[in-house]
Amino acid sequence: MELNTGYILHNRYRIVKLLGKGGFGAIYRAWDLNLTHACAIKHNTEVSEQAERQFVREATLLAQLNHPNLPRVTDYFVVQGQGQYLVMDYIEGEDLRQRMERQGALSENEVVIIGVALCEALSYMHTRKPAVLHRDIKPGNVRITPQGHIFLVDFGLAKIVQGREATSTGARAMTPGYSPPEQYGTARTDHRSDIYSLGATLYSAVTDELPEDGLARAMDQAVLTPVRQYAPRVSERVAKVIEKCLEVRPDNRYQSSEDLRRELLE
Repeated sequence: MELNTGYILHNRYRIVKLLGKGGFGAIYRAWDLNLTHACAIKHNTEVSEQAERQFVREATLLAQLNHPNLPRVTDYFVVQGQGQYLVMDYIEGEDLRQRMERQGALSENEVVIIGVALCEALSYMHTRKPAVLHRDIKPGNVRITPQGHIFLVDFGLAKIVQGREATSTGARAMTPGYSPPEQYGTARTDHRSDIYSLGATLYSAVTDELPEDGLARAMDQAVLTPVRQYAPRVSERVAKVIEKCLEVRPDNRYQSSEDLRRELLE
């Protein structure tokens, strides 16, 4: 069910507008009537006891995240028969996809700044106990405020890794070009899957082109076009860093966000 503008959710949140919609739910801009400020509400439409249990477990952990490049999770609740709701800070500004639509390829310098900020957010998430994976990094999930501050948003597919068990809210969603090959089907994803998607986002931002699909490349049906073929102005070093993130095999990528951040800073 889609929530209409003006609808009061949970006796507290007035829906302002629908921001986006997918197979697993929707995200809204809303107004918190208690705290009198704007917020973003992620609605997960999967209604089952398992989905609810998983949601509460994950939302509790997401609410504990506190990092300058991540929005705060301020509330979560379940509405029987309707789904689960995660409430986060609303980040003013535009997303990276909108910026690319407005100005085309970004400069190498801008892309490095965005990459470093996202690495800092991921390093924080990946080193939590238990670790948190984002699993849906793409230009639409990178917000840039009018002051230039960068946020990684939308925890709709976040996955909590506990021991050998990994849980995720909603089924696996794939974003062609941004999802690593191991995210298709039943292969195991880990923090290096986020590194792949971050690399694909930077590739897209600096070239204004989508990298060839990871699964097609894993099956030898496609080859990655080098960054500098699309954007000769990009330095060889930055091109190589981005291409390493996009290696088909996780073992050939950067093994941590911190390693990637250091390479970008150099």
